[in-house]
Amino acid sequence: MSGPTFHRSRGIGLIELLIALALGLIISAAVMQVFLTSRTTYRMQEAMARVQENGRFAVGYMANDIRMAGYMGCGNLGSITVNDIIDPADVPAGFDFDISQEAVIEGHDAVAAVNGWGAKVGTDVIEIRRAASTGVTLTGNMSADNAQIHVTNNAPGFDAGDALFITDCTTADLFRATTVSNGGGSTINIAHANDLNIDNRLSKPYGEEAEVLAFEYSVFFVRNTGRTTPNGTAIPSLYVETMRAGSGATTEVQELIEGVEDMQLEYGVDTSGNRAANEYRPADEVADWSRVVSIRMNLLMRSTEENVAPASGEASQILTYNGSAVAADGFLRQVFSSVVTVRNRVP
Repeated sequence: MSGPTFHRSRGIGLIELLIALALGLIISAAVMQVFLTSRTTYRMQEAMARVQENGRFAVGYMANDIRMAGYMGCGNLGSITVNDIIDPADVPAGFDFDISQEAVIEGHDAVAAVNGWGAKVGTDVIEIRRAASTGVTLTGNMSADNAQIHVTNNAPGFDAGDALFITDCTTADLFRATTVSNGGGSTINIAHANDLNIDNRLSKPYGEEAEVLAFEYSVFFVRNTGRTTPNGTAIPSLYVETMRAGSGATTEVQELIEGVEDMQLEYGVDTSGNRAANEYRPADEVADWSRVVSIRMNLLMRSTEENVAPASGEASQILTYNGSAVAADGFLRQVFSSVVTVRNRVP
């Protein structure tokens, strides 16, 4: 009976070693490819989520203001002609307080390089005028049409110089407050002297059922922020220039949301008198702004990061905006469209 036979290990041959190395490289490359693909997919998803979030915010914010164009409290411009006593000589340069039916909505189509807002060339601009959504009531009847207005509180934040409405649903006046002072307790006294107005007399002495509201102005436009991506590409944003209570009738420009690359607007015009839009036109084709009953918004949103989408090839983004193809350049884009009805011009 013979014992077990032992063989000396000869190690791994060169061929086996090369095969093992090749397999290791293949597996490493596959793992790296999966990682890079996952990272690219994550960046694209994150960028698109931001684009969609910004787009919804921009459309929603603008829609809220557009719906309220021409708002006059309990009355409306269709039944009330506002008595405007603001002195045009004291109005900020380049501005007016026109609250007529023709002026509460005003659009500017494909603005030129030189414009009053610094807006991007070729983008549209829209101006909205209205009364504030909330106001304050009078504490009692005015003793005369040139008497101070006594209101219950100053929750809206009125200040001297503000443009204000007073209305009782049948009559309305637009004036500038020359002083806003405490009348004892929560009562506020509002004067309307003729140093900011052409007259210190309103159209009538208002009663305690009247309401005082701030004049509000908004103009929306797209312009470059002055910031750039790491590769030096300008970052555009949606801006709004506003006049609100407490501003002393001065405007303030505010950046609303970044990534708005273009804005194109069309205006729904009532051509038949049925208070519904019969056709949509660009601003330069609207002859009578009092007939605009809705606005069609088209915003081109863009990711703030570059190289999140292929710039060429079959996987590149194919997008058409305002009748033209948008070149693929590594940014992600999406078009947001909405039709907004002007509430104060429809049944």
